[in-house]
Amino acid sequence: MNFLDRFCPNRFDRALRDYGLSRCSMSGNALCIGLKPHPEYNRVALETVPEAPTWVCFFEAPEQADLIRAFVTGPQAHTVERLIIGTSHDYDAKRSGYDMTNAIAALKGARLPTLKRLVLGEMELLFNGHALYGSLGDIAHIFDAAPQLEELELCGQFSLKEPVRHEWLRTLSVSVFSDIGIGGGPLGQDTVSHLLLSHFPRLTTCFLHFDETPPDVRFSIPEEFFARPRFLAMQSFSIDALTPESETRMTEWMARRRLG
Repeated sequence: MNFLDRFCPNRFDRALRDYGLSRCSMSGNALCIGLKPHPEYNRVALETVPEAPTWVCFFEAPEQADLIRAFVTGPQAHTVERLIIGTSHDYDAKRSGYDMTNAIAALKGARLPTLKRLVLGEMELLFNGHALYGSLGDIAHIFDAAPQLEELELCGQFSLKEPVRHEWLRTLSVSVFSDIGIGGGPLGQDTVSHLLLSHFPRLTTCFLHFDETPPDVRFSIPEEFFARPRFLAMQSFSIDALTPESETRMTEWMARRRLG
């Protein structure tokens, strides 16, 4: 065992030290990777890598795929309950833009047994300004990675090649574009269809916000969605940017289910 391995016993610890602890901070119990200390905002310097963090935030996701890959292969992945992979107002997009595809792909094969809340693509707002979203790529693998996941928030363009299953998901929030229409582009019709046809038996809240989608892009609800009962636990549901016919049918479906 060399000197480095003796004091950095796992891959994530070594990777984070190579990345630079000075580029990270702790905010309460949240490990903020890519967000420097700032006393005014209660972010303190990171001196040692937590052995069992419950809240981990990657705030320079377009450049952190290797770090995320190291994280999911280390012991910290077995204790995390909240995970954010995105950016912040302090992130300099001139370096790598807002393509987070590689960062999200780094979760493939991961095992996050205690993860309850997952946020992908969000921008941490550090001052009074706009959020900017980007591309997330394929997200199908995240449902297998986190079997106990209860809350999922997706910010930016993503793809879903087929319907998925998750037994415990309770809240799903999707915002493809930011408040000023910035994102990785509109979703494809297949992705929207596959999301609506997915099996989420405990889903109670679902917000699918596509309202900044270009006006020439409108989505249809697949006929299979109306063909049989689904989302039986749903209490609150919304979706926009639909074709006129699908909007009418969805309004009727929501009225029958007494959803608002």
